[in-house]
Amino acid sequence: MARRLLPVRREERRVSPARQLWDLFDLRTDLDEIFDELMEFPFFSAPSLVAGFPPVDIAETENEVIAKVEVPGVDPKDLEVHVTEDTLNIKGEVKDEWEEKKVGYYARERYYGTFERTLPLPARVKQDEVKAQYKDGVLHITLPKVEPSTPKTKKVEIEVGK
Repeated sequence: MARRLLPVRREERRVSPARQLWDLFDLRTDLDEIFDELMEFPFFSAPSLVAGFPPVDIAETENEVIAKVEVPGVDPKDLEVHVTEDTLNIKGEVKDEWEEKKVGYYARERYYGTFERTLPLPARVKQDEVKAQYKDGVLHITLPKVEPSTPKTKKVEIEVGK
């Protein structure tokens, strides 16, 4: 036991500068591989965490704003749409159809879980008249515009200081 406590002088090996540089490249390669594996972890690739999921198209006509939301495989009962005068909020859940624990996956790229998007609208809309229809995996939302009020102009008299 005492022998382990005594300092032992070891011969120092000299490492060439080229070898030191090569070791740094090896370290960099190892770190790149670790980072790549980390980014493959499902948390980082979940579409709900990536901007633009689910994909939405918003168009504007003279009288309404139209939104189309791609939500294939989502039961319409698992969708919620909320509207303010100038924003559209879409929430939903993609459920896993294979909830059995016995299934072993070879690859799993499809996303399961909740999502939410809040989007600004290009015009003010009538919240009470919004309609939504689900067909073939696409949610169609029609948002009638608020009639623009005609801006009134009033001439302001300018007083001259005395």
